[in-house]
Amino acid sequence: MRVTYNWLKEFVDFEMSPAELAEKLTMAGLEVASLEDWGGRFAGIIVGEIVEELPHPKAERLRIYGVDLGDGTVEVVSSAPNLRPGLKVPYAGPGTRLPDGTEVRRARIRGVWSEGMLCSEVELGLASEAEGIMELPEDSEPGAPFAGVAGLEDVVFELELTPNRPDCMGVLGVAREVAALTGGEVRLPDTSIVEEGEPASGSAEVVVEDPEGCPRYSARVVRGVRVGRSPLWMRARLIMAGLRPISDVVDVTNYVLLELGHPLHAFDLGKLSGSRIVVRRARKEEILETLDGVERELDGEVLVIADAEKPVAIAGVMGGANSEVSSETESLLLESAYFDPVVVRRGAKKLGISTEASRRFERGMDVEATVVALDRTAKLVSELTGGKVAPGILDVRCAPPRRVKISFRPDRARRLLGVEVSDEEMARILRSLRFVVREGEGSMEVEVPSFRVDVYREVDLVEEVARIYGYDNIPENGQGIVPFEVPRRPERLLASRTREILTGLGMQEVVTPSMVHPEFGSVRVINAPYEGASAMRTHLVPCLLEVVSENLRRRVEEVRIFEIGRVFPGGDVEEVHVGGMLAGRRRRWDEAREFDFYDLKGILEAYLWEVSHGAEPRFRPTFHPSFEEGEASEVLLDGRPVGACGKVSEALLRRWDLKLEVYGFEVGLASLLPLWERRPQFRQLPRYPEVVRDLSFIVREEVPWEDVLRVVSEADPLVESVNLFDLYRGTPVPEGYKSLAFSVSLRAPDRTLSEEEANEIFSKIVRALSERVGAKLRDGRA
Repeated sequence: MRVTYNWLKEFVDFEMSPAELAEKLTMAGLEVASLEDWGGRFAGIIVGEIVEELPHPKAERLRIYGVDLGDGTVEVVSSAPNLRPGLKVPYAGPGTRLPDGTEVRRARIRGVWSEGMLCSEVELGLASEAEGIMELPEDSEPGAPFAGVAGLEDVVFELELTPNRPDCMGVLGVAREVAALTGGEVRLPDTSIVEEGEPASGSAEVVVEDPEGCPRYSARVVRGVRVGRSPLWMRARLIMAGLRPISDVVDVTNYVLLELGHPLHAFDLGKLSGSRIVVRRARKEEILETLDGVERELDGEVLVIADAEKPVAIAGVMGGANSEVSSETESLLLESAYFDPVVVRRGAKKLGISTEASRRFERGMDVEATVVALDRTAKLVSELTGGKVAPGILDVRCAPPRRVKISFRPDRARRLLGVEVSDEEMARILRSLRFVVREGEGSMEVEVPSFRVDVYREVDLVEEVARIYGYDNIPENGQGIVPFEVPRRPERLLASRTREILTGLGMQEVVTPSMVHPEFGSVRVINAPYEGASAMRTHLVPCLLEVVSENLRRRVEEVRIFEIGRVFPGGDVEEVHVGGMLAGRRRRWDEAREFDFYDLKGILEAYLWEVSHGAEPRFRPTFHPSFEEGEASEVLLDGRPVGACGKVSEALLRRWDLKLEVYGFEVGLASLLPLWERRPQFRQLPRYPEVVRDLSFIVREEVPWEDVLRVVSEADPLVESVNLFDLYRGTPVPEGYKSLAFSVSLRAPDRTLSEEEANEIFSKIVRALSERVGAKLRDGRA
């Protein structure tokens, strides 16, 4: 949001310099990101008056002009077609630097010396094209600084507004803040108009078919307009605000947008079929060419402004070329409406459009400001184009006025702020911000102005008091008494520890939206931003896969990501899960290879071991919709399921057009909480040595390692650990079988095991594996 220093001074009196004002606004919550002195861009450029025109002796297209600079006359050679004696123009003498950095020099043009140059709007950086030299007002004094004459002797503030302050997206809103900070009074712009001719209701009709999408639509009719160029002062302000001047009618709507913060639109009334405005949802496959020259296919998600036959604008976003104001326009229908923020956001996002209007409507406009903005626009259009404003306003209102009243307790505000501010001072501050305050015993009833859509709680009023009172006036050691304690929730502590562990294991955290395509969600969202995000996700895997796909498209070789987010399995159930994914090539100093299941399993085991204080995770085959059948495992801790992992299913990979294998896991944090909260059990370091032997068995292909692990662990109480180190298929292992090689550690707590005892235990392991899973020892020995 850009606003100028001089424009603010038209609304409120203050004595601060631009730098002081920027500091004041920033401290009050309206961050000023930058200040730009526009007058400095045109240093050395002055007004010149053409007093003489002579032919060039050697070039028919060139002319020699005598230019009065106030303190003398110089000769300048030019071929511009619009130059004539008496014309006032911008002049840049030798040594002057133009806004683009070009230095003007004395030049010899076809044998005649030219002392500097006469400037067009292109050379001054004010337009992308021009037909000739810029013409200045007739009353401009030769020698006067160009920036002052053009209204460009100003300082531009670039404001970084937070999304909750749409009221400050216009000069008036910022002026209200300045008035509250300085004790000044705001001067409202002149909206008085003279109405003439036939009533507006006789020339046009407004119908609102979607009252939820458009709670209010106001319109005026202006007849007999002559569309032309807007005056220099208006063009200058639009340019400093970052907008391109187009024509006086369009420029007025943009000017009022910047001035009052409320978007408007002008239709050529003669192009509206039936002289009718209908606010409705677009019909399937309707086409509208918007003002940017793009044909857009519409559907029921998009709110449109239509005439009796067709759409003529996308509500709150952009007008259509079929109702555009042109030089032939004679009658106007001026629109000033309030559109629902969600509806505008959904339509703009679906069509891929973002405009000054849509950015404002998406944040929430003032429903009570439609008529004020409309009258201001009609007044300026009438003055600049000579048009006559038709009597009456076409004002369709579908909802009662919004009145928010809040009970405000000064004592609570003082406790929260930790500083003594009197009741009277708080009331004064709130009134300076245009709140209506009714003081009572121990509390105040505060009515919120309609333009403050962000204020609806008592704590919001406390913030308003703090902003204007001055955060710098609140002592750093203020003993604010918070009337409640914030408990340390175990779920949040577990989530925080999860981040630490997984990032320590080389994973990167991502955050994805909870709203997904309906095929990945069970709970539908009524006010979804668009169809592709109209359900709440049941799993994290599809969202993580979207991130994997985007990274691989950007040629990221190694993707190691995780997310801690909410999922919605169905009904009113809401859970917090942690999910992770590996894809691409694992890079190490000695090798580079594709990630496999065991890379993921190692990360998951390390994480679960840490959060469970040493519980050993187990894995068993399962079915999961996100993972490939036969390559999905259920994850267990202390015998209880906590999640799943595996290779992402081929169907999901095709959905994102992925050609390589991707491995993922998803675990519910709630299932980990009991293990996370229990006190770790510490054991004395072993006093006696372990006995370790490696065993290799052949088992049927369908026997999972989990079953083998369980049989070995249960074979004898002295089995301390079992670790798989090799899985082999191929010659000489028969087809349909696999070879598992693992190490078994035995240890007694009270003695050193003898070789006979160890042999007996290993024999029990061999017998148990043979009897329970049909395993055969490869080398025939225990």
